[in-house]
Amino acid sequence: MGVVREYLRRFGPAWTIFPMRFLLAFAQGGVLSPLLPLLRETFHVSHGELGLLTAMSGLSSVLMNMAAASFLRYRPLCSLLLQGIVLTGIGLLCCVLAPNFFCLVGAQVVLGLGSSITRLASLTVVVAATPRAAMGRANSLLEFSAIAGMAISPTLSGLVASVVHWRAAFGLSTLFVLGAFVWVLLTREELVKVGGAVPSGHNPQTRLPVLASSTQGDAPTPFSELWAVGLAYLATFLLSFTWAGFLAMAMPLFAGEVVHVSPSTLGNILTAGLLVDLLLLLPVGWLSDCVEYRTVLTPAMLLMAGMLVWLPEANSPGTLFVVSVGLHTAFAAWGVPSAALALLTRGESLARTMAIYRLLVDGAVVIAPWLIGILVEHYGYGLPARLTAVLLGLTALLVAHGLRPASRG
Repeated sequence: MGVVREYLRRFGPAWTIFPMRFLLAFAQGGVLSPLLPLLRETFHVSHGELGLLTAMSGLSSVLMNMAAASFLRYRPLCSLLLQGIVLTGIGLLCCVLAPNFFCLVGAQVVLGLGSSITRLASLTVVVAATPRAAMGRANSLLEFSAIAGMAISPTLSGLVASVVHWRAAFGLSTLFVLGAFVWVLLTREELVKVGGAVPSGHNPQTRLPVLASSTQGDAPTPFSELWAVGLAYLATFLLSFTWAGFLAMAMPLFAGEVVHVSPSTLGNILTAGLLVDLLLLLPVGWLSDCVEYRTVLTPAMLLMAGMLVWLPEANSPGTLFVVSVGLHTAFAAWGVPSAALALLTRGESLARTMAIYRLLVDGAVVIAPWLIGILVEHYGYGLPARLTAVLLGLTALLVAHGLRPASRG
């Protein structure tokens, strides 16, 4: 309890973000994945069209991210968070009422707009309020709160869809969004302390010296540091690509069409993997604060590549379970690239760096489902899984030799 009280005392504004991310993760996370086989059967659409559906929230997030950094710089954080939550709720209600497939696609666009605002604001506040030596743990804790919500999502979504209807799964998720809205209202005093939530230098109450002190003036950035930033961005894109293309789409479709598992069983398989991810996130975050980031990220990406190679051969619920657990074990390193970027960021450019980070994450969410869906339609599941595994392996080798953030002192 003493450790928790100390954390609350030092990082009060950041701490308020974690319960909100937990509640929103249900609506922004795994609610759609267990429904994909049912939606394909209901609307008689192709794999590519399902890829379009899963990509739409990411596409609208990409568009919003281009303006979100400015919003965060000049508008109150609390108001932005409430507006983002309201947009998320509207998108979910539109999913419930969608009369056809393309209306459902449009509803995902609205959902993505709300998600983009809340995610970027959350990440920026946490990074701004965290000492350099604890950056890995802070990013992992933010991801922990999201994964905790997503761990509930597939099981409840699949169960409700099996017992009631797929529309009811979207309806249930609005309750979690309502909870996030209430939480922000209750904690708005803490959020007001960080004002715009961005290290712009205009808000004297924002606690930013740990980031702004990394570099004085406009000194040129060393090439090695630029290379490390580039590798962190590349790793970010590939991690998000793998999540959106395989965990969120290809694996659920493979489970339903090839292995013939029910939505409820599929939800349980996905939840089991998410629970493993959840258990490992904080230890991995602590480890990344103790050793070089590449020491954590390289084996994680290699494990991810191995699981993708195995995925097309997983012809039973048991092997799917192992693949799901293996992939989610690798995704425990999700917070490592953003933590590295935070250490490499020069004070005034934090908002831009985090916006680019979110742009890459959401950009992969747009590209991956559409591209993987088309490849699956024409070549089956083996080719896209193995091609992505090769890209992950090559990137892991680059990370092993080049991702060396500046000193954390």
